[in-house]
This record gives sequence, structure tokens and C-alpha cells, in this order.
Amino acid sequence: MKRLLSIVSLSLFAAFTMAGTVVYTPILKSPPKDSLNQMPNIYISWHAVAGSVGLQYNVQLDTSLNFNSPQLMDTTMTLLTGYQTHELLFGAKYYWRVRAIDQGQTSAWSAIWDFTVFNSITLVSPKNNSPINSNNDTIYPYEVLIWSNVVKSHTISGIRYYDVQVDTSLQFNSPLLKNGTIAFGTNYFRLSNLFFATKYYWRVRARHNLSTSAWNSPWNFKVATYVKAASPPQPAQNAKDQFLNVKMGWTIVKGVLGYEYQLATDSLFNNVVAGSEVDTNFTNASFTKFGQQYYWHVRCRTLVDTMAWCPQFAFLTIDKVVLSSPTNNATNISLKPTFKWTVQTGIVKYELQLAAMQTFDSLIYDVKFNDTTKQFASSKQLKSLATYYWRMRVFSDSQLPDTSSWSAIWAFTTGSTGIGENSIIASSIYPNPASGKVYIKLDMNETARMQLDVIDLLGKSVIREELDLASGYNLKEISVESLNRGVYIMRLSINGSVVNHKLIIEK
Repeated sequence: MKRLLSIVSLSLFAAFTMAGTVVYTPILKSPPKDSLNQMPNIYISWHAVAGSVGLQYNVQLDTSLNFNSPQLMDTTMTLLTGYQTHELLFGAKYYWRVRAIDQGQTSAWSAIWDFTVFNSITLVSPKNNSPINSNNDTIYPYEVLIWSNVVKSHTISGIRYYDVQVDTSLQFNSPLLKNGTIAFGTNYFRLSNLFFATKYYWRVRARHNLSTSAWNSPWNFKVATYVKAASPPQPAQNAKDQFLNVKMGWTIVKGVLGYEYQLATDSLFNNVVAGSEVDTNFTNASFTKFGQQYYWHVRCRTLVDTMAWCPQFAFLTIDKVVLSSPTNNATNISLKPTFKWTVQTGIVKYELQLAAMQTFDSLIYDVKFNDTTKQFASSKQLKSLATYYWRMRVFSDSQLPDTSSWSAIWAFTTGSTGIGENSIIASSIYPNPASGKVYIKLDMNETARMQLDVIDLLGKSVIREELDLASGYNLKEISVESLNRGVYIMRLSINGSVVNHKLIIEK
């Protein structure tokens, strides 16, 4: 009897224990309720509940709040607290819920949350209604369309392709329609051979094996009507005193076969003096004359279209050589002066004339030299304290031979005879005071031999040296270690011309 009572008691205890097992209802975690713009492979998750090692979760996901549509996903997983979806329908709202199962006992369903899968791609560039020939957004026949890989802060995932359409028709049904399919991971589409001055519409959508998103609202851009000027313009509009081979430049246009330019003497381009096609965004003027007004424009072409001519540019070529040195009405000029001027390009030679009379009846110089010459040093010694006149002109190349007008006539007056006027342009000594060595700097017009004397206050030459000087800059070192402390004269003598420098020796 006691054994029977024990068995009954154990059975009742077990039944009571099992009947008292509680399976808690899961609490949903992410995505948050009513989430928008989710990906078609969104990961849904919930908080774990306490239970046995065999605890399971039953998950249901459906487009129907009643969880009874053909899209119903119903699965059971052991211990996992999340589920990876895949290829959900674009633009669809999904409802989902979870319950726990533990040792045959099932919890109540969790609260029902919902989220919506994104349904539209965001475009990036070129900007909608991109202007024509603006400083920032010029659209040319080679263009890259770019869209975002993010939808409302959510990085796009779970898709396979992007579809792209570009057309001149807002209905995307013209013969010029361009279609493209881009594998996921690339968010741009390259265009080429677009028509100039034409408005294009474009749109993008996402796709995977089970669904396709809606097209986004179309954006548009208009291809440039003409080539933009270089920045800064080359040359500036209506620039004056331009060299005959002045560089004409414009903005680079991607995706074109070449640039055609015309250079004319009239704004209607009835008299074109030069024109060609180049593959660079610049060219140098040719067949030009001195002191002439010129007009130029440029356009480009692709395999399918030719651009309109850009608005015309104008420039005026230089008519005279610009003199530099000796300056007009300068005085105390060397008896063997050096003439300098502004160097021109696009020419073949210069001509310089020097005369003692402003009428240039009797010429001292009438010399011609090549286009690379930057200055001319006189080999003849002029008279001291005399006034002279000089002028220059220039000759163009053989394409269209021409001669400029004579420059303005400049005058200068020479100085008195001396070392500065004869062979030495400038001389100086340093350091001064000195103790061991003295350095002499000289700038020579020509090679020469110089005698150097250091003379004491009694007129006695205590140092004498013969020095060879080259044309141009010279630096000579003189030892004065043998001299006693005091004041001396350093005399430089060249071809009968003399200059004296005071020299102080300190010990």
C-alpha cells in the first residue's frame, strides 16, 4: 500500500511540475516598428527568452497582417534570435512576429511589427536640370551618370542589378533610348556620343531575381551648346598687343574626336586666314600680321554630332617692338651701351637702328639679328656727353611675311669717359675695412686686361697685379695681408680708363 501511494504521489508531482512550465513571449528587437526604406535582405531579430537547451523560435513574415498570403514565410529555428531574409519585394510592407517553443510548450505570439522595403533609387549626378555652359556643371557628350548606394541612410544591399535608361523623351520611348544593366556594386553608368544642345532624361531602378523596384522620378540634363572659354581666357577677350603666334585656349571637352577652330579678320568669319582641327584644347595663331584685329571661335565633334561654334573671341596683334633699356631720355649712359627690349615670339628677326639724329639720316647701327636675341651690346664706343636715338622693328615668319611699324624713338645721353663707360659697367670691393683679403666685383661688356694698384698715402704703389677679365661678371680675390693698418687707394686701370676705390686696412 505504501509503495502504491509513493508512485501516485510522484506522478502527481510530475504532472504538477509540467503543468506549471511557463514559456515567455519573445520581444522584438529590430528593425524598429514601422521602419521604412529597408533592404530586401533585411535581418530581423528579437530578444532571447529563458528556456531549455532545445528552445526554438517560430518566425512568421508576410505581406498580410493575417499571415495568410502566398508570400508567407514560416520557419522554426533552435536558439537563434535572428533571421536573414532575402529577395523581399520592393516597395512591399511586411509584417512579422515570433513565438517561442520549449519542451512542447508554446508561448503566445509576440507583438506584430512591420517594415517597408525601399522602392526607389536616389540620383546624384549630374544634378537635375543641370544648366548649360555654367561655371560648375557643363554637360558634354561624354558623361557619367551616378546614383547613390544609400537610401535614407540605409546602405543598399540584397539586390543584383541596376537598370538604367537615358532618352531624349520623358516617356523613354524614342529611337535614341539608351538602356543599360549594371551589376550591383557599381553605381555609375558611362554615356558617350550624346547630341549637343539636347536635353536628356535618365532614371534608375534596382532588381533581384524575384522583384524589380519602381523607376525613380526622372532627372534631366542638357548637353552643352558650345565650348567654354579657358579660365582665365587665353587670350583675354579683346586683348591688345598680342604676339603673332598667340596661344588660343578653351576648356577640355571629354569624349570628342577633335576641335575645329577658325581665325579670321572679320567677326562674320568671311575672311578666314587660318583654320584646322586639333586634338588639344589650344592652338597657336598663324598667318597673322602686325597691328591687325582678329576673331576666332572653336567647336568640337563626335561620331554622331558637331557642336555649334562658340561665341567669338577677339584680339589685336602687336604692332611695335617694346623698348626697355636704355630708358627714354636716360642720362650718363655707357659709351658702349647695351640695348634691351621685350622679346616677341612668332617672328624671325629684329632690326635695330641707332643714330645721332632723330631723323635717322646717318646711322651708326642698322643691324638685324634672330628671334632668340634678347639684347644687343654695342661694340662701337660712342661720344661722351652726346645724345643718341634708337628704334626697332620686327619681321614675321615666312608663312605670311610682314614687317611691324618702327617702335617709338627713344633718346639717351652718354656720360663722360671713364671706366664705367668704357669696359666696366660696375665695380665694387668688399669687405671694407679689410684685414686679410679683398674681393673685387666687376661687370664687363667685353674681355679686357686690368692693372690693379694699391697706393698708400705717400703715392707709392704697394701692390700691383695684372688681371684678365672676361665679358660679364668677374670676381677677383686680392691678398692684403702684407699691408699695415691705414688708408689706401685701390686703382683699377683698363684701356686708359681709371676708377679709384678707398680701401681701409685694419689689423
